[in-house]
Amino acid sequence: MTDARALNNLAIDHCNAGRLDEAEASCRRALELDPIFTAAYSNLGVILASQGRLDEAADAMRKAVELNPSLHDIRLNLGIILNRLVGMRSGLALFGDGKQDIGEVRRQYENLPFPPRDPDAEHYCLKVSNPDILAKINQYCFHGSRDFSKPFRVLVAGCGTGDSVIWLAWQLKDMPAEIVAVDLSEASLAVAQARAKVRGLGNVRWVHGSLLDCAALGLGKFDYITCLGVLHHLPDPVKGLQALESVLAEKGAMAVMLYGAVGRSHIYSAQRLLRSVTKGLDHPAEQLAFAKKIVANLGPANDFRQREGVEAIRSAYLADDTNFWDTLLHGQDRAYTASEVRDYLAAAGLQVQSFISYSGNGAITALQYDLDFLVDDPSQSGRLKALPREEQEDAAELLDGSLALHTVYATRESQAALDPAAADSILSPMSEGARKIIAHLVQADAEITVVLRNGSTVLYRPSDVTRKFLAAIDGHRSNSAIADLLGVDLLSVKAELRIPAALHWVTARTSQGTYFAPLPDRNPLTFPLHHCEPSVLPLG
Repeated sequence: MTDARALNNLAIDHCNAGRLDEAEASCRRALELDPIFTAAYSNLGVILASQGRLDEAADAMRKAVELNPSLHDIRLNLGIILNRLVGMRSGLALFGDGKQDIGEVRRQYENLPFPPRDPDAEHYCLKVSNPDILAKINQYCFHGSRDFSKPFRVLVAGCGTGDSVIWLAWQLKDMPAEIVAVDLSEASLAVAQARAKVRGLGNVRWVHGSLLDCAALGLGKFDYITCLGVLHHLPDPVKGLQALESVLAEKGAMAVMLYGAVGRSHIYSAQRLLRSVTKGLDHPAEQLAFAKKIVANLGPANDFRQREGVEAIRSAYLADDTNFWDTLLHGQDRAYTASEVRDYLAAAGLQVQSFISYSGNGAITALQYDLDFLVDDPSQSGRLKALPREEQEDAAELLDGSLALHTVYATRESQAALDPAAADSILSPMSEGARKIIAHLVQADAEITVVLRNGSTVLYRPSDVTRKFLAAIDGHRSNSAIADLLGVDLLSVKAELRIPAALHWVTARTSQGTYFAPLPDRNPLTFPLHHCEPSVLPLG
């Protein structure tokens, strides 16, 4: 065959049929005939990635993007692959010389900066830190009334390699905001700084130090503090939270992520196993190598293997040394139940505003903490609602079983969140994906079955009145204005706004709060709809 396009089409057929070697051969022959055939480079990258040949896949995708920078899906895939390669290679020089006298946790993050990130990936895609989406921060922490055109100080406490820093700095780049990024690991800070340099983000102040010393460092007070996946690694998490609260502005807010005790039970059993079998091995590289052999050969009935799944173990652990060590060989972490999260924050004078999602893929929703939502028995609903809120949430956590992380917004105020169904709330689609969902739902008789992260499903079928209401949401009209326009009682749609609001298809603000256009995510609208939020955006 001598037609490059025909060969490329043949490669697609081979790939769809699982004949990857033949697919690769067809792509390479097409490129011999047409060396600037963008689609063939794109397909070759996908084929090579499917074979686990990530270096070669990255090279092919780079060539495709050079030829056509508007290939958003390839840009996304390339950025993801570059970051995966860092995790795959991180164990090669694990725990080198000269880092032995700085404490176990810092030593880990000097040698294994977390999460694994390649600054070059910033040329191709932008990682979203879901708790740090400004529209959500505004809704849950500032009554929906925060005007981000006014000065706004942010502390990223334990910034690691910079996901929260880069995401916040990108959102705030044209606003009078200052971001202070603090981390104990010089290596992690170096990665974060390199990422910011690629993006040309100059609104960040970098501080090498411990979050415990924030007050002593003279950093001032902060309107918003984000601390994700850090406090549970401290010797005394209470002191860590108190240190952050001491630099929180009077009306400020925090986003905190802590490990979940129920959802991580299988991880802690694996940690105990690996501590036992690696005890006596002198060097961390030896520990990692042997621990990976153990995990690769877990029995079919092993709890970790059953809960994580064989494919996830292969891709997220065995092929990612950084994540493997951080999850399974970490020297110091603890976990919390939902009620313990509330108690932990309350001890520092903070009140939980909402449980939210940490990650866009398989996003957690506040519905998973709602016992009434999880137990479909109207005859018992009243009795369950009479239980103390903490008991309800702990029961929901046990019933759900998947909550490996608890992520919350917290403020000193008892009620800082804006009710999305309030009369003065102005609803906006949070993302382009959410806008597609709403556009589908406003059609006559439309419905969506949503699959939550724990595997349970919810059928959302809005009434005709709610369809009209959803269709009128434009990010600028208030709920009362829409209700008046349609001639309906706002109370008639309030209950049906629960699902779009909880799943963040919409976010809420008041007229004083800043409007944010929908995030340009490319999540496909497929049925049933697996609940997610934007995780990576196709932005160079």
